[in-house]
Amino acid sequence: MNLSLVSVRYAKALFKLSIEKKVTEKVYKDIQLLLSNCAELPAFCEFVRSPVIKPSKKKELFDDVFGKVLDPVTLNFLGVVIDNNRESILDSIFRSYISFYKKEKNIKTVTLYSAFDMEDAYIESVRKLLAKEIGEPLELKTVTKEDLLGGFILKVDDKMVDASVVSKLKQVREHLING
Repeated sequence: MNLSLVSVRYAKALFKLSIEKKVTEKVYKDIQLLLSNCAELPAFCEFVRSPVIKPSKKKELFDDVFGKVLDPVTLNFLGVVIDNNRESILDSIFRSYISFYKKEKNIKTVTLYSAFDMEDAYIESVRKLLAKEIGEPLELKTVTKEDLLGGFILKVDDKMVDASVVSKLKQVREHLING
C-alpha cells in the first residue's frame, strides 16, 4: 500500500476525531510542538522511528516527556501509531493533518523570502497588509536567502511573486541578449 495514502488516512482519522472531541486547535498546536521538537532534536525523531526500540519504550517516552503537555487525543493517537508500527510516517501524518486543519480554517500559507533578517515589527506590518489583501487568515513564514541580494519573493500557497534583485538582473540580461 502507498505510504502517503496511509498517512493521509491516519491524518484524516485524527482530524475527524479532533473535530468530534472539539480539540482541533489543541491537536494542531500539539503537532506543531512535536514537529519543532523533531527539527531541534533529530535524535528524538531517530529514537521514535527506530525499529529496534520497543513500542512500550516509545510510548513511555511520550508519556514521560509530553504526558502533561499534549492533549489526550494526541497522546492516544501516538500510541495507536506506535502500536501499528507506523512511526516512520509520523512526519507525513502530521503534515497531512496540518493541511486538513488549514483547509478547514481557510488559512493561507504565505512565505516571504528576503535577503536579510527582518524586524518583528516589520514582519507584523507585512502580515497585517497581506491579511487585509487576501481577506483570509494567514500563516506567515519568513526565510532569509542572502543570494537574493535585495527585494523579496512572496509565495502564497502555490502562487509566487518574485520582486528580487536577482530576478530583475536576469530580466535585464535577457533583454540585452535578445535585443
